[in-house]
Amino acid sequence: MYIYLRKLFAMLATVFLVSMITFVTFEIIPGDPVLARLGVDADEAKIRALSEELGLDEPLSKRFFGWITGLFTGDLGQSIRYSRPVSELILDRLPVTLSLALISMALIVIIGVPLGILSARYGDRLPGILISIISQIGMAVPSFWTGIILMYIFGLTLRWVSPGGYTPWSVDPVEAFKSLLLPAVAIALPLIAAVIRYTRNTVMEQMKNDYVRLAFSKGLKMNAVLFRHVLKNALIPVITVLGMITANILSGSIVIEQVFTLPGVGRLLINAISVRDLPLVQGMVLYISLVIVVTNFLIDIVYTLIDPRIKLR
Repeated sequence: MYIYLRKLFAMLATVFLVSMITFVTFEIIPGDPVLARLGVDADEAKIRALSEELGLDEPLSKRFFGWITGLFTGDLGQSIRYSRPVSELILDRLPVTLSLALISMALIVIIGVPLGILSARYGDRLPGILISIISQIGMAVPSFWTGIILMYIFGLTLRWVSPGGYTPWSVDPVEAFKSLLLPAVAIALPLIAAVIRYTRNTVMEQMKNDYVRLAFSKGLKMNAVLFRHVLKNALIPVITVLGMITANILSGSIVIEQVFTLPGVGRLLINAISVRDLPLVQGMVLYISLVIVVTNFLIDIVYTLIDPRIKLR
């Protein structure tokens, strides 16, 4: 229990430090959020009034302390551009990014891990070579280019799915899935290739160990050795990669959301930065930090479930 509490404290400290650095950084970089909203030709009275309304006339330390204390009540401040609570804006966009992440991760796990195992199983024989070549091509093609090609072929030419935009799940679940399918595939394809390569290398490395030779000496077949013994040890580093991928997708697939005009977290972050919406950017950075540290914490727990010999440190 002490180890978990220590890990939790480290998570909170990390989020606090990231929040503080972000807050200070956006205070010292050039640009004025008030002028970004009112325009450079606004008169002084309006500028002063809006600065007071947003609390930008107060000292930096006081504003930072007020923002930190507001976190405990879920108050991340008011967006300058949208004139809405930051937490409300993030929660509105979160279902899009979360749905996109779930579909992408399902494709990555269902396709990437089995193909990686299969590639290692056949090694330098024809099936293994073909899978390796395909994975190399997949890693070389950027996701935004894949997204554009998929949109042109399946969205504009064949019209099998929506070429852009988003249909909420509450309106039509089928259309919602179709609107997210191409972006999810565009995100997943390069990551599937990476998982294939990583799984292949990890499994092949495990196959060189003594316990594998001992298993073969007992008369076990290849599939029995692979799935009973090798896979459990090989999964640990693969889970690390999958955890990093999950954190990146949940943080907001910025490029893909821009290409497919999805109203997700990544696109919201780009809009907030472009207009210097400080409260919204700070809230978004806090959200991304939480996603990353919580994902890492969950990965550590999964490690102990797969192999009890591993302890959290």
